[in-house]
Amino acid sequence: MNKLSGVALVATILLASCVTEKEKSPTMPEAKIDRVVPDKVVEGQPFQQQPNGSSALSVLGSNLVRGSRIKLNGMPLETASGDGASLAALIPTEMFSKPGNYIVTVETPDGRATNALTWIVLPKTGPAPEIRSMHPDTTKAGKGFNVQPNGVSAMGIVGINFLPGAKILIDGKEMETSFGNTDQLGAVVVSSAFARAGKYKVIIKNPDGKLSPPKDFVVTN
Repeated sequence: MNKLSGVALVATILLASCVTEKEKSPTMPEAKIDRVVPDKVVEGQPFQQQPNGSSALSVLGSNLVRGSRIKLNGMPLETASGDGASLAALIPTEMFSKPGNYIVTVETPDGRATNALTWIVLPKTGPAPEIRSMHPDTTKAGKGFNVQPNGVSAMGIVGINFLPGAKILIDGKEMETSFGNTDQLGAVVVSSAFARAGKYKVIIKNPDGKLSPPKDFVVTN
């Protein structure tokens, strides 16, 4: 009886010691994710390709400490740590082979989960794109507009049904295009596209080959 009591006493002391050590251990600051890059991809189409041909997804946020893991629909991914503000993970092709919405979270080394963001896999094809508005839709010949820090002119287009890889064409000439969202595109407009007065046709071409109805970009004297 005394022997058992002694064992129980030792166990109690050890348990108290463990609790005390746990209480002393520092608590990690709460991690948060703000952006997924890219936040939209096309089914089966590689993105942010690595030297080995695999695709990579980046997550930006705060307190993303070393040892954290990106999870896609609850599945942990092979994750590389960054500077505390970013993480990156390789995405198996089968995970973006079908259209749909996927939930992205990060699990920190202490087992806590961050807030969730949505990652979208778009279909390879869909309805034809459509331009709703252009910014600007008119300019003076030879005069720059929406001038960027490097001196080039830029056009923004709002519409619907844009896919990653969509291109803005002005009078049939492809502009350097950036995909903002399924309803937003931007392009660097070469100076020759507004060097002389006239009406120039602007068209959006999706990767599936579908074209938007044209809109006029008016260049005045």
